[in-house]
Amino acid sequence: HGCAVSANTFTLLAADALKIGPKSGRITVTGNNFSNSYIGNGQVKRRTNDLKAAGLTLDKTRGVTVSGNLFSSVRPKAVEVIEPTTHVIFGNNLLIDVESDHEKLTESIIKNTLIAPAESVKPEAKPSEK
Repeated sequence: HGCAVSANTFTLLAADALKIGPKSGRITVTGNNFSNSYIGNGQVKRRTNDLKAAGLTLDKTRGVTVSGNLFSSVRPKAVEVIEPTTHVIFGNNLLIDVESDHEKLTESIIKNTLIAPAESVKPEAKPSEK
């Protein structure tokens, strides 16, 4: 109870990169990066059959702040909400190429969440075009 989870990079964790459970609360989750092995230009470092990358699970908890985090290309969801999860501030997060349950949060504040699609792959320029 009463701790902060901040400035971490959660990359390629197969399940529950971060799970806040039923007996936990008064937790701040801020400034973290939950992602797969994206390296730019639509490419990933890992094999395409090995893309597991988990996000945040809120499991029947309350009193949590989730702010200023990046969730990108994590599967199956950026944020999984197991109800009842209440009294959560979910704001100022960026969600890229993900599905998320954050809209299921009840008695909570959800503000300033930017949801974006995956970046398109750009063809590399030929040496003569550089």
